[in-house]
Amino acid sequence: MAENKETKPTWQEIQEKKISMVKERGSRVLKINSPLSSTMFNILRQFDMAYINFKARLGELDGISHKEGEQLMEEGREIVMAFSDYTEKLSKRIRFRYYTPREISEFMKNDQEMDSK
Repeated sequence: MAENKETKPTWQEIQEKKISMVKERGSRVLKINSPLSSTMFNILRQFDMAYINFKARLGELDGISHKEGEQLMEEGREIVMAFSDYTEKLSKRIRFRYYTPREISEFMKNDQEMDSK
């Protein structure tokens, strides 16, 4: 009687899948050196999957209202800004140059323009 077991992918198959994923649009490669970064990367990966589902359910019946979606995204932006501020603070303390991501710089610039109006 033959058992119907799924075989685990080989190391080579896993590597081929990773190489294939790297070639996809929007993919990023990141070398992680600290346990905290590893944890944050795991959270980020799950956030990215949740965000896709969030966008699909935004404004849908039994989904998420646009008002609630706006509030959730504002909270997310605040978290990103706080982490950027923390990274800048840490970098200054150890005399390491922190480059504010372009998206944050543009958001801050647009936010300041809106405040001046």
